[in-house]
Amino acid sequence: MRVLWISCECSLQSREGTPNLTARHESVMIRYGGDRIKLAIAFMADDRHNDFVEKDGVSYYPVHADMRVGSRAKDWRKAYTQLVRIIDDFQPDVIQCFGAEWPYGRIAEKTDIPVIIHMMGFLNIYFMSLGMIPGYYKEPSILQYGKWALLSLSGRRPYDAEATRMESECRVMAANRYYLGRTNWDEKIVRYYSPGARYFNVPEAVKQSVIDAAGCWEYHFSGKLRLFSHSSGDIRKGVGIVLRAAKILKELTDIDFTWKIAGQKEAFRMAEKRLGINGSEFNIELIGMLDDDMLIREMTDADLCIHPSIIDNSPHSICEAQLIGCPIISSNVGGVPQLVEDGKTGFLYPYNEPHTLAFLIADICRDRKLLKEISENEVKTALKRHDPKSIADTLIDTYKEVIGDHDRH
Repeated sequence: MRVLWISCECSLQSREGTPNLTARHESVMIRYGGDRIKLAIAFMADDRHNDFVEKDGVSYYPVHADMRVGSRAKDWRKAYTQLVRIIDDFQPDVIQCFGAEWPYGRIAEKTDIPVIIHMMGFLNIYFMSLGMIPGYYKEPSILQYGKWALLSLSGRRPYDAEATRMESECRVMAANRYYLGRTNWDEKIVRYYSPGARYFNVPEAVKQSVIDAAGCWEYHFSGKLRLFSHSSGDIRKGVGIVLRAAKILKELTDIDFTWKIAGQKEAFRMAEKRLGINGSEFNIELIGMLDDDMLIREMTDADLCIHPSIIDNSPHSICEAQLIGCPIISSNVGGVPQLVEDGKTGFLYPYNEPHTLAFLIADICRDRKLLKEISENEVKTALKRHDPKSIADTLIDTYKEVIGDHDRH
């Protein structure tokens, strides 16, 4: 069986060690599925990887154009022409596109080969969430029949690039009838944006280094509470909530704490300016980007991992924390409830309530018995959910079912 993946994310070939969804599933399929499928990956070329190569049984096709969509439609047309040539050359039995938010899922409009969309985020919901961010003044999207218009607060200036991306996403959803996902949230998106489509549940692959470190967390609260958060730095990841919760913890409790934030620092600085809160005054420490070993060490050393997103599907940082065994506290949004069972494999709170988050942290941080129980439960659950061989088997079974269903229709 010949399988072509299309992704604008970096594959293992284009950026070794990258943590994105494509690369993680790629590692799993090389290790556990290479004897059952022939895999090819079309990805955006970079300065170091401009040529077709074969490596570890995988065919890598660099695309010399921007496969994303924005204000420059000519880039997508150039990418589309190359993707058609790649399909003709590789002759796949099935095509898997990572993300509905990128336009290459529209390839289903032009080929008889079955195409599967692997759901990631969803821009038509993500962009609307911007209006829920404290200090962020962009209004939610306005849907007109077949056309999105994202307006500023004044209503005068359309955000053309964002509107184009949302319109393209809707077109991808209309063009396809096969989807991979992992939460009730993205399953419902498929149901309502692509009526009559088939949805297949495939758990998210996690880096092997984190799986190897599973269960290494131990309760070690010694008087100074260590909190840890890890995200891409997108403003929708709740950096404003972190600032407000830290301020509440310091002003209303006697807890001695430090809150380390890993990831891009720019969005955090923006939130500080918008809210007028200086994180360093409230025990927040920005530690920047971390490699795998540093990330595992920070999660192991922390007493609690906090994930404060305003919107999310299945955050990888939650999956990693649960494997390590660090008790997770997360906002109750998107697909998170399929990862975190409140009070059993972590804790949930309403996304827009920093007081609730701060009080929850204060209530549980000294409860040794509860936190040890949470840790054991989440490790057991996460190991089963993210078992790499099971993920490879499920993907391959899905490919077979999609091909058979496509042939019958």
